[in-house]
Amino acid sequence: MPILDVMITTLMKMAAVRVILSVGLMLALSSLAAEAQIMTNNGGTVYLSPRAVMQVSGTYTSVANGQLTAEDSASLSVTGSMHVTSGRATFNGRSIAVVDSNLTTGGVPCTVAYGFLVRAGTGTLTIKGGLTSEGEIQNSATIVVWRDFVNRGTLTNSGTIEVGQP
Repeated sequence: MPILDVMITTLMKMAAVRVILSVGLMLALSSLAAEAQIMTNNGGTVYLSPRAVMQVSGTYTSVANGQLTAEDSASLSVTGSMHVTSGRATFNGRSIAVVDSNLTTGGVPCTVAYGFLVRAGTGTLTIKGGLTSEGEIQNSATIVVWRDFVNRGTLTNSGTIEVGQP
């Protein structure tokens, strides 16, 4: 019987160590920041009517000619990056958009699907990171870029583009 008692005691100690390790691991993982979410517009249409608000807690990506339109006085907030790889992001009227990280437009000269960014009206698009365009940007309002602006595509500007953190 003493051998059986020793084995049971040893197994109970091992189980206790596993529970302590499991609880410690769970606590460590719970203290890490939550993963950001990704919204992918895969060829669909996103329409923000006047005064509508859309919050993306993470990254917004447009592929397969996805369309995003924010009408007069609508508001878009992206806490991560915004990538218009193909399709169009259009901000009309007094709409406001804030991207907390980088914004990119994509496009390869030999493909039909480019990334288009249109800022029309009197509103503001604020990019708190950098703006890299390999597609097309049409601006007749205000675009504020806090970091670098790299243009490898087509830029048509009859508004204001400010580069550098205010």
